[in-house]
Amino acid sequence: MEKWKREYENIKIPEHMKEKMEEAIILAKEKKKQKKRRQIFRVIGSTAAVFAVLLILPNTSRTMAAAMQSLPVIGNFFKVVTVREYQVDEERYTADVKVPKIVPENGNGSSEETAEQAKETADDINFDIQKATDELIEEFKNNMEEFESGYGNIIIDSKVLTDDDRWFSLDVVLYQGAGSGYEMHKHYTIDKTTGKKAVLSDFFGEDYVTVISEAVKEQMRKQMSEDENVMYWLDNEEMPANNFTEIPEDQDFYINTDGNVVICFNEYDVAPGYMGCVEFVIEQ
Repeated sequence: MEKWKREYENIKIPEHMKEKMEEAIILAKEKKKQKKRRQIFRVIGSTAAVFAVLLILPNTSRTMAAAMQSLPVIGNFFKVVTVREYQVDEERYTADVKVPKIVPENGNGSSEETAEQAKETADDINFDIQKATDELIEEFKNNMEEFESGYGNIIIDSKVLTDDDRWFSLDVVLYQGAGSGYEMHKHYTIDKTTGKKAVLSDFFGEDYVTVISEAVKEQMRKQMSEDENVMYWLDNEEMPANNFTEIPEDQDFYINTDGNVVICFNEYDVAPGYMGCVEFVIEQ
């Protein structure tokens, strides 16, 4: 038991998470009521068997068909394929990895310029996905070699969140566990009418950081006032340095099926770990 404890204490925790994790413990004790940590991939688990290629068929009504024909879209859909699988099923280590890749498919009415832009955007996104997943897999392999009697598991999966006549949004989930776990999401949204990756200034202008940050704070305060179990690092006088002030310029987000921006924070970004990954819908 003592040997296992020493190995567990050697498990690497992301450097930028250490201070927030310690503060989360203090804050959670003050609350005295904590929610059970969210079940990992409760949504993804129900769809994993049919993930390989996820397509949403367009509305076939004459009105929708006419509207779609009027848009210079790059094609009806992007296709998502699994380009790498990595599985480990051992007593102490497990891995369930499915690395996705976005493949643009040209359709009628798409210009050569838009098609080229779509390919460039997809290539950039795929490179970012590969980099993030390769790092997680390599770290997992190194831990297996270095800590043979330790414990660890990783899960990499993805889900298409939106695929309509305008927007394509993909959610890539990376989970790393060793006693406790850390879950991270990376979202990617493409505007089909231009083939470009969407950015927050497209929706809220150059002052998007301030506009979105204030909207997020308002929702945080409302949620905390309505539920004593909800906690965000906001308006805390004892640890003001840890309070959420504003989103970064490269804030993670996606577009939902209602066409609204959804701001996404990973574990420990703006709340204690028991809150899991949190999202805020910003209506336009």
